[in-house]
Amino acid sequence: MRKIPGYTKQNADYQTIMMELNITDDYFKAMERAEGMERQKNELEKETYSLKHELVSTQMKLEAVLKDLEERQRELDKLTRRCGGLEGELKEVRQQLKNRNEREPSASSSRVQIKATEEITETLETEHQENQGEESQGTSLQAEADTAREAAATAESRTLQDEPGAEATEELAQKALQAARKAAGRKGGRR
Repeated sequence: MRKIPGYTKQNADYQTIMMELNITDDYFKAMERAEGMERQKNELEKETYSLKHELVSTQMKLEAVLKDLEERQRELDKLTRRCGGLEGELKEVRQQLKNRNEREPSASSSRVQIKATEEITETLETEHQENQGEESQGTSLQAEADTAREAAATAESRTLQDEPGAEATEELAQKALQAARKAAGRKGGRR
């Protein structure tokens, strides 16, 4: 205060009052700054508490996710081993099937042909029994039935002989089956 011009020329009471006012002003400014700091401290404590709470919840979630990840990893490893085993079994079965097909190339076609022959025979026998009384259609049906039987017999004999023409035999059996069905259709008056 002594640096202020004219302060020293004032009387002592005035100088004392000015000094007390100045001290009071500094005191209230310090109090205001302290209250501001207290508010800031409280806000920082609240933020710290919320961050700690968030950190704890995030750690719990992380632990749960890691546990789930480990469980899924174990399950994946188990399924991978199982898949590998099944692939091995599939390769073995394919190899067995390939070996079987090499040994018996016409086995599957012969089964189809035998089944077709049985169906044709059953159809023809049924038709023959039903058509004994019908003479006009009986002759044509009998001819078709005979043709179908001959085709079926030829297919069956080729199958039994295991000739290389297994595909042609299968076609012949299919034609015989169609002829039998056609004969059955004419018997019923559909054609």
